[in-house]
Amino acid sequence: MSETELPLLARQPILDHNLQIIGYELLCRPLPRDDQQWQEENGDFATSEVVIGAYQELGFEKVTGGLPAFINFTRNWLFKPPMVSANILVAEILEYIHADEETIRAIEKLRRLKYQVALDDFIGEPHQVELLPYVDIVKVDLMHLNQPGDLAELIQQHQRPGLTWLAEKVETPEEYEICREAGCTLFQGYFFAKPMPMYGKRIPDNKLTVLQLLTTLSNPDVEIEDITQLLQTEPQLSFRLLQLINSAATGIRHEVTSISQAIMLAGINRIKTWANVLALGKLSDKPAALREQAVIRGLMMQHLAQQQIEQANSESPLDINTAFTLGLFSVLDAFMDLPMQEVCERLKLPEELSQALLHQQGRYGELLKLTIGNEQADWKNQDWRKHLTSGLSPEVVVSAFQKAIQDSRELLKEP
Repeated sequence: MSETELPLLARQPILDHNLQIIGYELLCRPLPRDDQQWQEENGDFATSEVVIGAYQELGFEKVTGGLPAFINFTRNWLFKPPMVSANILVAEILEYIHADEETIRAIEKLRRLKYQVALDDFIGEPHQVELLPYVDIVKVDLMHLNQPGDLAELIQQHQRPGLTWLAEKVETPEEYEICREAGCTLFQGYFFAKPMPMYGKRIPDNKLTVLQLLTTLSNPDVEIEDITQLLQTEPQLSFRLLQLINSAATGIRHEVTSISQAIMLAGINRIKTWANVLALGKLSDKPAALREQAVIRGLMMQHLAQQQIEQANSESPLDINTAFTLGLFSVLDAFMDLPMQEVCERLKLPEELSQALLHQQGRYGELLKLTIGNEQADWKNQDWRKHLTSGLSPEVVVSAFQKAIQDSRELLKEP
């Protein structure tokens, strides 16, 4: 753990009757209290912190090793669950939530989406019993029972086919045996392990937002609807994009008034290019020269890839939009103040692009090495024999660089 890392969350293992870990409950830390008043005032924030810490800051694989995460769901979170695969998330309904029609509909929607739903701190209260038909797992906190022996009666009274019982706050071997005999098949508590803090470096919210934008935009399978929905949740970015597309530089004659219209007219690849550039512009703590360098690299790589397509007879030419994105992303470590290895992991880039960014290897990596070499006047360490066979002479490289500088001025010009 470095000095800059902080505890972002804590995890506690959940075990089956064979004492194999089947998942982890993820907890907000520090948690000063866990009563109803605290949950009502801070529960939404606590869940947000856990989700951000697990899925965006640390990475889900690091936190749970791919096993399901049990996360407390406030009533608000029931209606806006995170965009996380159903096989790695169990929604825990807090014991204070009542079974009104809206709540039940929200739970039913979660289950239709294949999420498992757990009922937290069950003690047989009437409002909890009403929720039993809609959940998969029932968690019983032994601390809330008069005595551990009451567990068997509670399970016998409310058991139904398909319902799994989980005993939490199990602290002794005797309590574990009582819970097993009562019918519990899942277990959690200090007898097995205390919550373990998970440390990491918290990325500022503006950088986190940019990473989310870039992750979506760099997905080769992204659909027009995905980009439209993403940009519509970013008013500032949408406004700047419409300003840009309505400027004289784009060559679009009719005024564009919506993001969906902009995508239809400009095309998905052009929109992705502009949105990537504008997203980096949201990082106001970084100098404008850094964004200019990123755009010039991207445009130069795009021009070089286009030149290869025109001059060479390759059966699998480089994609010019991918080349642009790679050049743009080649300075993301400086933008995000993160190692490039971690940037690649967070963006979930294909292996070919990760190798290009990390080691300047592969077809795109060779083009990036040539681009950076031109930038640094490093001509000796280039494989000119290979570049010449694909139409990239020193004269072509210099011309592409000059054109990239000129085009970047247009792209970065305020509308």
